[in-house]
Amino acid sequence: MSRTVSRGDSPRTDDVTVLLVAGNDRRKSVVVKLRRHRPSSNSWWSMWSVFDVLMVLCVCIVELSAKGTVMNTPCTTINNCCVRNHTHSWKDKVQLYCSDIQIIPIVDEIIHVLTIYNSAGIKELSENSISGYNNLTDIVLNNMTNLENLDSSIFKNLNQLKSLYIFKASALTELPYDIFLDLSKTLLVLRVSKANLKVIPDLSDLGTLTAMHTIEFEGNQLDILRTNGIRTRVDQLLLEYNKIHVIENWAFNGSEISKLSLRGNYLDFLSEHSFDGILNLRTLDLSHSSVKLLPTSGLQSLEILRIENAPLMTVIPSVYLFSNLKEAHLTYSFHCCSFQFPAKHDYTTYDFHKEGLLTPSECAQAKKNDVSINVDLMENGYIDYTNDSEEEFFNEPAITNSTLDVMCGNITPQNTRSEVQCWPQPDALNPCEDIMGFYWLRVCVWLVGIAALLANLVVMTVVFRKNFNHSVPRFLMCNLAFADFCTAIYLLLLAYKDLESSEKYFNYAYSWQNGVGCKIGGFLTVFSSQLSVFALCLLTIERWYSIRRALYTNKMTFASTVRIMAFGWVYSIAMATMPLLGISSYSTTSICLPMDTARASGMCYVFTLLTFGAAAFVLMLFCYVQIYMSLSYETRHAAKGEASVARKISVLIGTNFACTAPVIFFGFTALLGYPLIDVTKSKILLVFFYPINSCANPFLYTILTASFRREAFSTVAKVTAEYV
Repeated sequence: MSRTVSRGDSPRTDDVTVLLVAGNDRRKSVVVKLRRHRPSSNSWWSMWSVFDVLMVLCVCIVELSAKGTVMNTPCTTINNCCVRNHTHSWKDKVQLYCSDIQIIPIVDEIIHVLTIYNSAGIKELSENSISGYNNLTDIVLNNMTNLENLDSSIFKNLNQLKSLYIFKASALTELPYDIFLDLSKTLLVLRVSKANLKVIPDLSDLGTLTAMHTIEFEGNQLDILRTNGIRTRVDQLLLEYNKIHVIENWAFNGSEISKLSLRGNYLDFLSEHSFDGILNLRTLDLSHSSVKLLPTSGLQSLEILRIENAPLMTVIPSVYLFSNLKEAHLTYSFHCCSFQFPAKHDYTTYDFHKEGLLTPSECAQAKKNDVSINVDLMENGYIDYTNDSEEEFFNEPAITNSTLDVMCGNITPQNTRSEVQCWPQPDALNPCEDIMGFYWLRVCVWLVGIAALLANLVVMTVVFRKNFNHSVPRFLMCNLAFADFCTAIYLLLLAYKDLESSEKYFNYAYSWQNGVGCKIGGFLTVFSSQLSVFALCLLTIERWYSIRRALYTNKMTFASTVRIMAFGWVYSIAMATMPLLGISSYSTTSICLPMDTARASGMCYVFTLLTFGAAAFVLMLFCYVQIYMSLSYETRHAAKGEASVARKISVLIGTNFACTAPVIFFGFTALLGYPLIDVTKSKILLVFFYPINSCANPFLYTILTASFRREAFSTVAKVTAEYV
C-alpha cells in the first residue's frame, strides 16, 4: 500500500490520494482520493477528521481482502483432509493436510506433502497406508498420541522423499531396525522429536549418496549409545534432551558428522574412545549435562566446543589435545585460564609438545641444542632445519606457523596452535591469578596470620586460666580475642591453599571455591569481623561509661554485658550463615568473601555489612571524642589512671579504623557501581590491611599492659608447678 499526499494551491484544501496495490499475479488497485477542506472551526475539523479515518479503514479492509484472495489457496476437503497448493513452507507443492482421522484417504491429485495432525485414531502406519502417494517429498506426523508402530516397509517406494518429521508420538517406543533401509537416497532431514524411542534404528543407509542435512532424535528415551551403534553421513546429528548415561567406545564409528549435539543428557560415563571413528567433526555440544571428564580421542578436528552449564565438568583437557579448536563455550571462567596458560594447566602435555624429539638419530641432540625440524608442505617438499624459537606459554598462548612436526621419526599433525576464543572469559572477580596475586602479599599473610594466631591464643589462655571476677573489660577482651583468633585461622587457611595452588590456581579453582574449605573460611571471616566490631563497640561504650559517668551508679553491669554480647554472637552467626543459604555466596572469589551482588538479596547483604561497620566506627569515634573532651589537659597527659587506659583504647580503635575505613569506602563505591580498584588490589586491603587489627588487638590492649604480664607470669608459674 502506498500513500501519496498532494497539496493544491488553495490554502484551504488538501488532496490526499491513497493507492493500494495487492497481489502478485492478480494485481488489484484501489485509488481513493480525498479532498479535505481545512477547517475553519474545531467542529468542522473534528467532522472531517472522522471522515478521513473512516476512509482509511475502508482502504485497509480492501487491502486485507485483496491479500486474502491471493495468499489463501483453495482447499478441497475430503474426509477431514484438505488438499491445497502451497506457496510458503513447501513452495509449488501440493499438500494433503489431515486432522483427526483414522485412515489416510486416497485422492486423485499428485501429493507432495503429507501432514497428519492430532489423529489419535491412528495406531499403526504401514506401506499400504500411503501406497497411493509414491510422489511424496515430505511427511509430517504431528501430535500422534496413539501411534505405536511404523511398519519396516512403510518408506519402501518413496524414492523422492526429502524430509520426515515425527513430533509428539508418545506411544512410539521403538522403530524397526531396518526402517530406513529402503528409504530414498535423497532424504535430507529426519526429525523424530518428543517420542519415547529407546534405541536408534540403523542409519547406515542414510546419506550414502548425499550427506544429510539433519538427523534429530530430540526428547526421546535413549539411554545408551552402543559400540558401532550409529553410522551415517550428516551435517547435524542432534540427540538432545534424552536420558543418555553411557556412550561406549567407538559409538559413532564410520560416521561423518559435522555437528554432534548431546545437550541435555546425563552423560555420566564417557569412554576413552567414545568419539573415535567420527570423521570431520567440527562442533560438539555437551551442554546442560552431568559430564565429568571429556575424552579427547577423536576430537582432533574439532573447531567449536560447547560445555555450558555442566557444573560437574571441573577439569578441562589441555588445549594441545585439540589441534584445530577455535571456539570454546565452557561453564567456568577458570577453564579459559587453562587455555590461556597451557603450560601452567598441564605441564606434562606442554612439555611433550615443546620438547618432542625429531628423528631417531637426533633425539638426544635435540635436548641439548633445542633443535626442531619443521616440514612445510610446499611444492619442492624440502626439509628445513631451523632453531626452535622459544615460545612464552606463561603470558600468552603459543602461536606457530608450521604445519607438521617430525618427532623421533614420526610425522604427526602440528599441535601447538593459535589462540582459542573462550567464554565465559575471566571477569573482575575471578582473574587468571593466584589467590594472593603477589609474592610479597603471600609472605605478609603468613606473618600476620601466625602472629595473630599465637597472640590471641596467649590472651585467651591467660584469661581463661584466671577467673573473670565479673569484670566487664576482661569479658569483652576475651570475646575480642576469640574473634581475632578466628580471623587468624581464615588467613592461614587462605595462605595454605595459595601455597598449594601457586602458579596454577585455576586447576584448583572449582574444588576450592565450591568446596567445604572455602565455605568454612568465608564463615569464619564474616563471623569474626562482625563479632570483633561488636566487641570493640561494647569496649568503647564501657570506657565511656567509666570515664564520663564515673559518679553514677548505672554503669554497665556484667549481666547486662553478657546479654548484649550474646545478641552480638547471634547476629554474627546469622550474618555468616546467610551466604550458605543462598543470600550472596562465598564461592564468588578465591578469597571466599561474600562479594556476589548480582542479585538484590546479595546487594542488600553486602550493604548491611558495610553499613554496620561504618556505623560502629562512627559510634566509637563519637565516644572517644567525648572522652578526651571530658579530660583536663593534665589528665590527658598523665602517665597512669583513666587517661592511660583511654589512650591505649584510642590507639586500638584508631588502628581498627585505619584498617577498616578503606575497606568500607571502596566497598561502598563498588556497591554503587563505581569500583575504584580491581579485585587484585582489593585483596591487599581484604587479606592484609583489614586483618592487621586482629594481630594488633591483643598487643595493644592486653599483652603490652603490666597487669597482663603479671597474670601471664603467674599462669606460667602455675602451669609449671602442675607439670613439674
